[in-house]
Amino acid sequence: MKLQDSMFRLTGSDTSCDTIVLIADHEIYRAHFPGNPITPGVCIVQIITELLQLRLDCALRLNTVISLKFVNTISPIDDPTVTVNFASVDVDNEAGTVRVKGTIVSPTEVKTKFSLLLERDS
Repeated sequence: MKLQDSMFRLTGSDTSCDTIVLIADHEIYRAHFPGNPITPGVCIVQIITELLQLRLDCALRLNTVISLKFVNTISPIDDPTVTVNFASVDVDNEAGTVRVKGTIVSPTEVKTKFSLLLERDS
Protein backbone atom coordinates (compact mmCIF):
# COMPACT_ATOMS: atom_id res chain seq x y z
CA MET A 1 0.00 0.00 0.00
CA LYS A 2 1.48 3.31 -1.06
CA LEU A 3 1.30 5.88 1.74
CA GLN A 4 2.76 8.96 0.03
CA ASP A 5 0.09 11.57 -0.67
CA SER A 6 -2.49 9.72 1.41
CA MET A 7 -0.87 9.26 4.84
CA PHE A 8 2.04 11.67 4.38
CA ARG A 9 3.23 14.41 2.05
CA LEU A 10 6.83 15.16 1.19
CA THR A 11 7.41 18.85 1.88
CA GLY A 12 11.18 19.19 1.64
CA SER A 13 14.26 17.28 0.70
CA ASP A 14 18.02 17.71 0.60
CA THR A 15 21.02 15.42 0.21
CA SER A 16 20.53 13.54 3.48
CA CYS A 17 17.00 14.16 4.75
CA ASP A 18 13.34 14.42 3.81
CA THR A 19 10.72 16.43 5.67
CA ILE A 20 7.20 15.09 5.67
CA VAL A 21 3.81 16.14 6.99
CA LEU A 22 1.54 13.43 8.36
CA ILE A 23 -2.10 13.54 7.29
CA ALA A 24 -4.13 13.10 10.47
CA ASP A 25 -7.42 12.17 8.80
CA HIS A 26 -5.95 9.09 7.06
CA GLU A 27 -7.93 5.90 7.76
CA ILE A 28 -4.98 4.27 9.55
CA TYR A 29 -5.03 7.00 12.19
CA ARG A 30 -8.77 6.57 12.71
CA ALA A 31 -8.05 2.98 13.73
CA HIS A 32 -4.68 3.45 15.49
CA PHE A 33 -5.87 4.93 17.94
CA PRO A 34 -9.12 6.92 17.74
CA GLY A 35 -8.76 10.25 19.52
CA ASN A 36 -5.04 9.70 20.15
CA PRO A 37 -3.53 8.66 16.80
CA ILE A 38 0.02 7.36 16.52
CA THR A 39 1.91 6.11 13.49
CA PRO A 40 2.17 2.30 13.46
CA GLY A 41 5.66 0.83 13.19
CA VAL A 42 4.88 -0.93 9.93
CA CYS A 43 3.84 2.43 8.44
CA ILE A 44 7.08 4.03 9.65
CA VAL A 45 9.06 1.36 7.79
CA GLN A 46 6.90 1.86 4.68
CA ILE A 47 7.44 5.64 4.80
CA ILE A 48 11.22 5.12 5.01
CA THR A 49 11.04 2.68 2.08
CA GLU A 50 8.97 5.03 -0.08
CA LEU A 51 11.28 7.97 0.58
CA LEU A 52 14.31 5.83 -0.25
CA GLN A 53 12.66 4.67 -3.48
CA LEU A 54 12.27 8.31 -4.51
CA ARG A 55 15.92 9.01 -3.69
CA LEU A 56 17.23 5.99 -5.60
CA ASP A 57 14.59 5.94 -8.35
CA CYS A 58 13.95 2.21 -8.03
CA ALA A 59 11.43 -0.13 -6.44
CA LEU A 60 12.53 -1.59 -3.10
CA ARG A 61 11.17 -4.08 -0.61
CA LEU A 62 12.20 -4.79 2.94
CA ASN A 63 14.59 -7.70 3.38
CA THR A 64 15.80 -7.41 7.00
CA VAL A 65 15.17 -5.14 9.96
CA ILE A 66 18.66 -4.85 11.39
CA SER A 67 17.64 -2.45 14.13
CA LEU A 68 14.44 -0.49 14.73
CA LYS A 69 13.91 1.54 17.90
CA PHE A 70 10.74 3.49 18.53
CA VAL A 71 12.15 6.06 20.94
CA ASN A 72 9.02 8.24 21.04
CA THR A 73 5.62 7.95 19.38
CA ILE A 74 4.95 9.82 16.15
CA SER A 75 1.58 11.55 16.32
CA PRO A 76 -0.01 13.39 13.38
CA ILE A 77 -1.60 15.71 15.95
CA ASP A 78 1.33 16.45 18.27
CA ASP A 79 4.11 16.18 15.65
CA PRO A 80 2.58 16.55 12.19
CA THR A 81 5.95 17.45 10.66
CA VAL A 82 8.93 15.12 11.05
CA THR A 83 12.26 14.77 9.30
CA VAL A 84 13.68 11.47 8.10
CA ASN A 85 17.47 11.71 8.30
CA PHE A 86 19.42 9.23 6.17
CA ALA A 87 22.77 8.97 7.95
CA SER A 88 24.01 6.37 5.46
CA VAL A 89 22.68 4.75 2.33
CA ASP A 90 24.90 1.96 1.03
CA VAL A 91 23.91 0.55 -2.35
CA ASP A 92 25.33 -2.82 -3.37
CA ASN A 93 24.49 -3.08 -7.07
CA GLU A 94 25.98 -6.55 -7.39
CA ALA A 95 23.79 -7.97 -4.60
CA GLY A 96 20.82 -5.74 -5.47
CA THR A 97 20.57 -4.48 -1.90
CA VAL A 98 20.45 -1.17 -0.07
CA ARG A 99 21.45 -0.79 3.57
CA VAL A 100 20.11 2.36 5.19
CA LYS A 101 20.64 3.84 8.65
CA GLY A 102 19.08 6.94 10.11
CA THR A 103 16.63 8.63 12.42
CA ILE A 104 13.23 10.23 12.34
CA VAL A 105 13.05 13.43 14.37
CA SER A 106 10.52 16.08 15.27
CA PRO A 107 11.66 19.62 15.99
CA THR A 108 12.15 18.66 19.65
CA GLU A 109 13.10 14.97 19.88
CA VAL A 110 14.23 11.76 18.22
CA LYS A 111 11.26 9.58 17.33
CA THR A 112 12.77 6.52 15.63
CA LYS A 113 16.21 5.06 14.96
CA PHE A 114 16.50 2.59 12.11
CA SER A 115 18.88 0.32 10.26
CA LEU A 116 17.28 -1.63 7.41
CA LEU A 117 18.36 -3.87 4.57
CA LEU A 118 16.21 -3.55 1.46
CA GLU A 119 16.43 -5.26 -1.88
CA ARG A 120 15.57 -4.12 -5.35
CA ASP A 121 12.10 -5.26 -6.30
CA SER A 122 12.17 -6.41 -9.90
